[in-house]
Amino acid sequence: MRTLLLTACVFAVSLGTVLSAPARADEFDLEDWQTRVQQEQSIDRLARLYLEIMLEGEPTGAASYGIHGTGDDPTYYDDRMGSPSAGTWAEAYQARLFLLQRLRSIDAANLARPDQIDLHILKTRLQLAILQLTRLDEVTDPLTYVGRLGDAFSDLVIRDFAPLQQRLRSFARRCAATGDFLAASRASLSPPYVQPTAVQKQVAMGRLQGMVGEGGLFAKALPNLLSTSGFSDNEVAAIREACDAAVTQIKAFTDWFEAAVLPRPDGDWRLGPELYNAKYALQMDYPLGPEELLVRAETALEETNAEMVRVGREIHDEYLAEAIAAGQVKKAAELGDAEVVKNIFARLAEDRSTPESLIADSYAMADAIVGFVNERDLMELPPTSKLRIEDIPPHLAGYAVAQIQTAPPFEPDLESVWFWDLGLLATSDSYLKEYNRPTLAMVYIHEGVPGHFVQIEYSNRFDRIAPKIFRNGPMVEGWASYIATQLVDEGFTIYPDHPLGHELQQLVDDKLMLRTIINAIIDIRLHTTDWPEEEAVTLMIEQGFQEEGEARGKLSRAKQSSVQLATYFAGHIAIQDLLEEYRAQQGADFSWKEFNERLVSAGSPPFFVLRELMLE
Repeated sequence: MRTLLLTACVFAVSLGTVLSAPARADEFDLEDWQTRVQQEQSIDRLARLYLEIMLEGEPTGAASYGIHGTGDDPTYYDDRMGSPSAGTWAEAYQARLFLLQRLRSIDAANLARPDQIDLHILKTRLQLAILQLTRLDEVTDPLTYVGRLGDAFSDLVIRDFAPLQQRLRSFARRCAATGDFLAASRASLSPPYVQPTAVQKQVAMGRLQGMVGEGGLFAKALPNLLSTSGFSDNEVAAIREACDAAVTQIKAFTDWFEAAVLPRPDGDWRLGPELYNAKYALQMDYPLGPEELLVRAETALEETNAEMVRVGREIHDEYLAEAIAAGQVKKAAELGDAEVVKNIFARLAEDRSTPESLIADSYAMADAIVGFVNERDLMELPPTSKLRIEDIPPHLAGYAVAQIQTAPPFEPDLESVWFWDLGLLATSDSYLKEYNRPTLAMVYIHEGVPGHFVQIEYSNRFDRIAPKIFRNGPMVEGWASYIATQLVDEGFTIYPDHPLGHELQQLVDDKLMLRTIINAIIDIRLHTTDWPEEEAVTLMIEQGFQEEGEARGKLSRAKQSSVQLATYFAGHIAIQDLLEEYRAQQGADFSWKEFNERLVSAGSPPFFVLRELMLE
């Protein structure tokens, strides 16, 4: 899950305001930044200085935080592409190492507790950034460059953070800078020792082609926006000329990538235990190590699988009575455990959306879910009008079926945007079978209300920079997983009038919990051992009851990333453990509303912080 940022005029926040940094009209001065770092005593302002150096190296990501300009230049970041050159990468490493050394020189014992927490978060995140630069192949991954290229344009049009004409002028300036950006990207990817994995190559090609294809930003979104911009014919022509040139350059880069990079030997996507453990420790910032988490996941897999079989056997014959009477399905007593569960899901799969109806069907879930949360007084909710659902931009496609870009921390009043990857779903009918109607409700809860959308709405209200900018993955993904299970445990079902409505929803939640558990298992096993890929797929299908399309898509995702898939289960069990202690402490005074709201109101910090907050 990622987020977004803005400028110093009426419409947004400037980096000068956010960071209290001096305005800069032309070039960034690294030595001046280092001097300010060395002199700064405030931990919160050191966090802001880290954000400043991050955005200087990657201005295309600035909008994701709600920042667009600096001081007297309100579109400083929106107008720039940045240069992913060898010099820029070296400067990024140098700056992060310098800041890390400064933070290590601070005596945490003399700090107030909030500063101690922020210091810990900053040091951990800096070490992760350095690891990514030096050992995790960020510089040689083509998706690094393709992602930044796509963000450069989509982040300017995905939300109305400023007047349309201002955003389109920035769009055109980035178009004009595309050639230099791609030249630097090509130089970084040109050495023959750069050998991306097969999945990285495939996804990069798909995103590049989609970006300039018929439904992409340049062919569809840009002309539509220009037609309503109010620009003169001359200015429209100038913008079109700059962006037509950018399209030509992207196509040329795509042709070069296909000819020069695709034929190279495929790199190894497995990290190996040493590197995986190093990344896990920093990215998770979590009390259990990979081996301990794997043990808990394997135990939970057996328990949840057994629970699904139990519920399935209880309802199978009643739910499928007509099919049994017609001789289409045998009674549960004549079937193996897995077949009992699969029969139920085969029937549920008949109640599913199409790629054309999925977005409308997702919106239709809102009233029932919001009404249930309000009725049970589980927590206060922001208005769902702030949540938009749409097809995914081409440059983000091919990674996950659903994902969300939540409201930027420095522009919390903007919308969150939940994306369905309709193109990915359309590649296999088994994908859509996976997302039956009760599953669709659970996805709405996870991504929207009261999942990611709501959690980040609360998180964005937190004052301190570090927890809400450098979000802890297990906390964020764990919340979305935990809260979905809580709603079902409290009685939510998408079939309130069906005699087996609750049992069917429980079965779907158990299946999604199995997915969460198996995510952790395959992530750890695949990256730390030589576990065969097909055994991972078999595990997802046979013990996780997933459709083959979903299972193979998850395998592709595991190859593109590492550690992230473990965050769901890790966060879920950490919240459940915390809940158990909290309920014991509160006794008769326990309140779901108080627990849920306290949990999501401290930014998105690691779990040692949440334990202190919740258990005092």
